[in-house]
Amino acid sequence: MIFKVLLLIFASNSITLANTVLDQRLKSYIKTFQLKAVEKPAGLNEVKYLLGEKLFSDKLLSGNRNISCSTCHSPELGSGDGLPLPIGEGGHGEGKSRVAKNASQIIPRNSPPLYNLGHDDMEFMFWDGRVHYRSDWDVYTTPSEVLNGDYPERWDITEALGSALAAQALFPLLSHEEMRGRAGTNEIANAKTDEQAWKLLLERVLKVGEYRKLFKDSFPRAEEINIGHLANALAHFQKHRFAVYDTPWDNYLRGDQGAMSAKAKRGALVFFEGGMCIRCHNGTLLGGFAFAGVAAPQTGPGKDVKHNDEGRFLITKNAMDKYQFRVPPLRNISKTAPYFHSGSYQTLEDVIEHYRSGMKGIDNYNGRWLDQYLGENYPERLFVETNRYMNFKKKEMAHPVISGQVIRMSESQKAELLLFLKDSLNQRD
Repeated sequence: MIFKVLLLIFASNSITLANTVLDQRLKSYIKTFQLKAVEKPAGLNEVKYLLGEKLFSDKLLSGNRNISCSTCHSPELGSGDGLPLPIGEGGHGEGKSRVAKNASQIIPRNSPPLYNLGHDDMEFMFWDGRVHYRSDWDVYTTPSEVLNGDYPERWDITEALGSALAAQALFPLLSHEEMRGRAGTNEIANAKTDEQAWKLLLERVLKVGEYRKLFKDSFPRAEEINIGHLANALAHFQKHRFAVYDTPWDNYLRGDQGAMSAKAKRGALVFFEGGMCIRCHNGTLLGGFAFAGVAAPQTGPGKDVKHNDEGRFLITKNAMDKYQFRVPPLRNISKTAPYFHSGSYQTLEDVIEHYRSGMKGIDNYNGRWLDQYLGENYPERLFVETNRYMNFKKKEMAHPVISGQVIRMSESQKAELLLFLKDSLNQRD
């Protein structure tokens, strides 16, 4: 009996010692990379939240009144639609049940998750970063010139925005493929300028008495409501609705060493060490503010006649930006499949294998899993790039972690990393 008690004490002490060693190693990385917990966003305005929530799910915001923000960004589907590529204006249904009548309704890039996009660290929006906000300068860079620079022509709009997320909300409204509709189908689609389209849309919204009151109550100091206020309300809703801050990892960063299991802690160490995830997924949000090329497989219509997508290069025209895409933040990452800019991978396991394979990942890509969407969502098979030269161009611009094939992890380490990603980074229910 005494022997069993001593054995239990020894085992308990061994576990405690092992956890202490794990905690010490993690503490060192946390300090080195200056990692902090995500905090619950402050400043919730219940009236503005309600306004943003209503706008988010209202098809009135689309030119032909047939699609809303929530169609492709459902709270029940990880703030996305669960599809490799979204189906835009003219499609039917919601989320995973949405159906495209023709291939032109398929949007070239995966619906970006909305988690923590309202965080102060988020300066870039969209996969290619075409919307950027420098809060310290209060300067926007967007596809619409009237909003850009130190002295924007439409300063009244930028003054009402207040964040990159709000600025981002303006542009799906202008996209003929996403929400605006094809020219000739409605007055907003026929508008000659961005400003005219925004004006017509806002006039439509303000014809609704409930909206007029909500805007007045949400922005009591505004002399005149403009499209910037509408975008501000949408951003306010998203900032609070999709905030992720109560995860085991965040609680661990706050000092609760029991918030994660020993296996999850080992997974966090793989994140920092053999997996080399921290090289791109760093900062408080573990991503979101940098761009990287990972030799991602190209699927779907792409951005040109060859179904290619050169990412950030299409915005900056800087050759070094070819095939670079915004590194996504990782909170709630397990809820946001499929993954990568064109939704090419079905699971996190697939993503890790891609990284672990280095330059061979894109060559060995198997896109047959995409066939399940044929007839169910898409009218034809999604294009999968297999041309060796086109794939070589992507590999040529890959991050050194990929091109150098330096990611090393065993099967057990992969399982530990997956646990960290799937459990420790998820918002607690």
